[in-house]
Amino acid sequence: MRRELLLYLIFSVSLLSTSLAEADQPNVIVILADDMGYDSVSGLNANMGMETPSIDQLMREGFSFTDAHSTSAVCTPTRYGLLTGRYSWRSRLKRGIVGVWERPLIEDERLTLPEMFRHHGYDTACIGKWHLGWNWPKKGGGTTTKESEIDFTAPVKGGPNDHGFDYYFGDDVPNWPPYIWRENDRLLGEITARMKSGAMVGVSAGPAVAKWDFRAVLAEYSKRCGQYIRDRREQEKPFFLYVPLPSPHTPIAPHKNYQGKSKVSEYADFLIQTDAAIGEIMLALQESKQDENTLVFFTCDNGTSNKANFAQLDAGGIHLNENWRGWKADAYEGGHRVPFFVRWPGKIKSGSSSSETITLADIMATCASVLDHPLPTNAAEDSVSLLNTLLGQKAEQPLHPVVVHHSVSGHFAIRQGKWKLLFCRGSGGWSPPREAAAAKQNLPPIQLFNLVEDPKETQNLQAQYPAVVEELTAKLRQVIECGRSTPGPNQANHAGATWWPGLPWKKPSQK
Repeated sequence: MRRELLLYLIFSVSLLSTSLAEADQPNVIVILADDMGYDSVSGLNANMGMETPSIDQLMREGFSFTDAHSTSAVCTPTRYGLLTGRYSWRSRLKRGIVGVWERPLIEDERLTLPEMFRHHGYDTACIGKWHLGWNWPKKGGGTTTKESEIDFTAPVKGGPNDHGFDYYFGDDVPNWPPYIWRENDRLLGEITARMKSGAMVGVSAGPAVAKWDFRAVLAEYSKRCGQYIRDRREQEKPFFLYVPLPSPHTPIAPHKNYQGKSKVSEYADFLIQTDAAIGEIMLALQESKQDENTLVFFTCDNGTSNKANFAQLDAGGIHLNENWRGWKADAYEGGHRVPFFVRWPGKIKSGSSSSETITLADIMATCASVLDHPLPTNAAEDSVSLLNTLLGQKAEQPLHPVVVHHSVSGHFAIRQGKWKLLFCRGSGGWSPPREAAAAKQNLPPIQLFNLVEDPKETQNLQAQYPAVVEELTAKLRQVIECGRSTPGPNQANHAGATWWPGLPWKKPSQK
């Protein structure tokens, strides 16, 4: 009897401690804008020429990292890095993005950010753009990557619900088929139409529901995010909400309520609506009285796309290509330097900032620290916790000894302090000079810049500092071949696809 009573007391104390721990856990929201670089936030760009009041408020009320970088200069690989804490070039994706109808990129066995939250009793939701691949059901069974073979009435697996999210709503990639809402693993509605290529800028042809409205997409996400947050007010469990916005990526489709707001272009209108969508999320937190116990991250998947039409914007007095060279897809700073704000009332001092070099992959280790979750050695290999820095503690050493950048074409760059070494002749991406043009100009195959003295990367110093080139080359090789950039046992990279162009050593031996 005494033994049973003792076991009961131990069990009760265990339940109490668990419930208390869960009660102390904050809600967490990660907002990821799409194709919106550092200069697209008025609080970071004094010469921007327009305002982003909601994002600026996040900046004022939270912590700013002024040297933050997406893990790639394009979409899919950055999303992989954010959700896994691992550079995407360690996966099968060595360049580019996951294509239309392509299979999932995140490996089944890999720990993800939502899986970690769910382990700690959180409800997890993703509302927005996924773009990490799906297992499309084949008519008659199995899966396929051919549009003509897909059964659009069957469940679609391999997406958010199979990687840790309890709930998903979205249209996946806003300018790619199928043009239809999906909820969890089901498509909502019936595909009876076909979208024409070029229906709006960047739109690809493919199956669609009748009268699909591109201008309704961002507004629908805003509404659903706000409703999800308000619905959580009466729930006992904390929540993790991942909001990968579809904007201001193409199709550039501001809602009718925002058309003409900027008096410059639809892109500027869309940027205004994007800022307003973030404001709606923060308003939902405030009105549901959950803002004091919610940790909010805001950042972007890569730099601003040239589809913004920089010349048109500049002519209208809006300058989104002001402080950094290049744009989306590039190894230059404009390809991957992004805004990164963290708000946590009562924990993080308002208006604080850091010039530490960080990446979006660091969100995973940071959240692990918040949850007191020990990360296994084969997870989050490139993620460093930012929590101590966010709480105002000064580190004796840089958070990252080095940070690796990656362009759309698979070209690498490595950053250490003021030095940045690029393994490409030009931008490695879409801004001039592209690689073919740079080769015709006989430009050197590597570039070295001092970002403190030359933030716009105009003076290639590789010939003047051969020792720096040699040192950074060795460090990049180590980061690649060790399978991780953080302390711990070596991990294997994914083999198979072509490995890493332009690097001055042979293909790594790891399989």
